[in-house]
Amino acid sequence: MADDNVAIALQALPKHIAFSKNLARFVKCNLSDSTAQALTLEQLCRFSSIDIGAIRLDYSPVQGYKALRTEIVNFHQSFNCHSRELSAEDAVTFCGAQEALFAIYQAVLSAGDEIIVMTPSYPSLVNMAKSMGVVVKEVALKPEKQWQVDIEDFKGVISERTRMIVLNSPHNPTGSVIDSILAEQVLVLTQQYQCFLLSDDVSQASNYLELALAHRYLDYENSIIVGVMSKSLGLAGVRIGWAVTPNKVIVNNLLAMKAKQSICCSKIDETLATIALQSSAEIIAVNNDIIVDNIALFAAFISRHQSLLSWHPPKAGTLALVEVNNIDSMMDGAENLVKKSGVLALPSELFGLPGNYFRIGLGQKSFANTLEKFDKFLLSITTDRL
Repeated sequence: MADDNVAIALQALPKHIAFSKNLARFVKCNLSDSTAQALTLEQLCRFSSIDIGAIRLDYSPVQGYKALRTEIVNFHQSFNCHSRELSAEDAVTFCGAQEALFAIYQAVLSAGDEIIVMTPSYPSLVNMAKSMGVVVKEVALKPEKQWQVDIEDFKGVISERTRMIVLNSPHNPTGSVIDSILAEQVLVLTQQYQCFLLSDDVSQASNYLELALAHRYLDYENSIIVGVMSKSLGLAGVRIGWAVTPNKVIVNNLLAMKAKQSICCSKIDETLATIALQSSAEIIAVNNDIIVDNIALFAAFISRHQSLLSWHPPKAGTLALVEVNNIDSMMDGAENLVKKSGVLALPSELFGLPGNYFRIGLGQKSFANTLEKFDKFLLSITTDRL
């Protein structure tokens, strides 16, 4: 009798997902949540007279509904300073930002290409490139510079072999930003080397300090920006992300990649995303107030535990890194924390940064309750160690 067992390769989950999954049975609250506060479906639908129940559940267009793509373009133009006139034809919708990033990498990169990525980073920005045989040159964000970068950091790694510069501002996981001045400098550098420019703008709207974060990347033909419903808008359950580019060849390549993956997005999600973007100013204003309140709460929390914890508050976005003093392993410390208190904190090692840091998320209304659990855990420690 033939052996029915067929050998298959075991695929590894991304480290941050695997870490959370392995400890899921202990988790009661997430101190590292990357999103702003979510609305319920009922709350979101109050912004529109659309009858969700009357939607015909057939396919949506591969590129995404034009009404949604128009709102996406308007959304980005409201935060930035492009002189180029953009239209719905410059946008492609995806089932989240992850699919958008995957499609972009597949559409413009090949094995042996070099890209520049700010690190630490959302893991996919590095891992997807390496899995394709792409060489990753890192611009390392450093705590002594409060995680900020400057143009010399990019000039130090760019070369004639550079195919793409990948930006992320506000930055995951540090909370640093690329301001308008640096954005212009990077754009000029990108044009000088005639490479692609990819900007992960998923949290750009979380600009509660009203900093100068506007850019004009999309005035450059070989630029792409990525957005999503889950971060500043807090609508992670609406599985819509997108890419916007003035390059028609890239648009066509993205459509080809999407057709090989999801083919199209959910018609329900595209409708909900349209409603949310039409009401984005109101949603974001509420969410930004929550983040500001939570930053103040955590600043006071740090003051009470300054022998153990320190941080650089975020300049924008929902995230920051917290350093833990007097600890041998943040991975072990985070595991101990969640098992004893139910509080999940993701170590920076999961995002490519060794050391005793964890990511903190500041976007949730429940943050004060999570801090209370974290505080009880710290006060229960008999030694001055996590």
